[in-house]
Amino acid sequence: MSLEIIALEQRGADWDEALAELAPHQRDVFFTSPYLRVWERHGDGQALGAVYRDRDGLVLYPFILRDLSRVDYLGSEFSGLHDMTSPVGYGGPLIPHKTREETVAAFRTEMDAWCRETGVVSEFVRFHPFLETSLSMDYRLDVQEVGKTVWARLDQGGCAFVETLTGPARRNIRHAREAGVTCGVETEDDAWERFAELYLDNALRRRALPQYRYDAAHFRTLRELLGAAAVLFGARHDGRLVAAALFLRSHDFVHFHALGADREAARLRPTSPLFFEAMQWACRTTATVVDLGGGYRGDDEFFRFKLGFTHQVAPRRIGSAIHLPEAYARAERRRDEQGEIIDGHYFPSYRAPLPRDSLLG
Repeated sequence: MSLEIIALEQRGADWDEALAELAPHQRDVFFTSPYLRVWERHGDGQALGAVYRDRDGLVLYPFILRDLSRVDYLGSEFSGLHDMTSPVGYGGPLIPHKTREETVAAFRTEMDAWCRETGVVSEFVRFHPFLETSLSMDYRLDVQEVGKTVWARLDQGGCAFVETLTGPARRNIRHAREAGVTCGVETEDDAWERFAELYLDNALRRRALPQYRYDAAHFRTLRELLGAAAVLFGARHDGRLVAAALFLRSHDFVHFHALGADREAARLRPTSPLFFEAMQWACRTTATVVDLGGGYRGDDEFFRFKLGFTHQVAPRRIGSAIHLPEAYARAERRRDEQGEIIDGHYFPSYRAPLPRDSLLG
């Protein structure tokens, strides 16, 4: 048996070669080396992939390793200590079908030992709701359901979205079309730049957490690394881009990723036909699921907007573990000195948003 930790910025091809051993539906975009590398270049931490093999099976687990000394209020006292997290989107271990439980258990034993030896204080996972990457992890991690994601099935005749639209969604689509709004895939650089401008304006306006305030450089990196896996849909009025939504695609999945909308064009309701046309486009791909995601914060207006297109929801689960309790407690005390922790469920607590930051994002 062996556990190998691969640095994806340097050895992404090795990781993707191991990923190719899995079934096509398991090779979702969130688990590819280009996607993980987007977040390393964003400054989130080092993109790594754990590859565990024994004579009976294989387990793959990508993650971001973060340096605790880079947190302002922790500083040099925490040099040599880290934590690990899934990138934005979904993560968790990928386990081939019919892998023996003994292999999964051995993987976690090796992974836990690596965490302690490397100085990993805590671990946080955003599990993939459709690949069910939380299975077999609840005996090693604290697994909790934290919300829902809105989705629609694209196979088995599930592309008749017009039949699942709510009354308000139908009216908004009709209103936008009558006003002259048209939608389609955007491939030009200026459309991507305009989308980035709209996204950042929206993020600042809703006071998103700093780590979710992506700028044009971030989206250029994402587009460069993901290539055809990143698809931008735009809504135009009189030739001007008034809304755009970024979707990420793989063989079996199309995921909504980010939205930017011109608030001055809100009266046109451009996001309704935008989502509808994107879902229609997804039907013409190999994907079996289109994932619209959740709200900005639980059951909010954005979540209810998405429910206007489909009533199917799937549970979103997270997992957490504390590997070095004493170091975790020290970091937690440093965070307490910075002010009240508004969200008592935030993990790890020592990274809880500061009082001056919003909880949205």
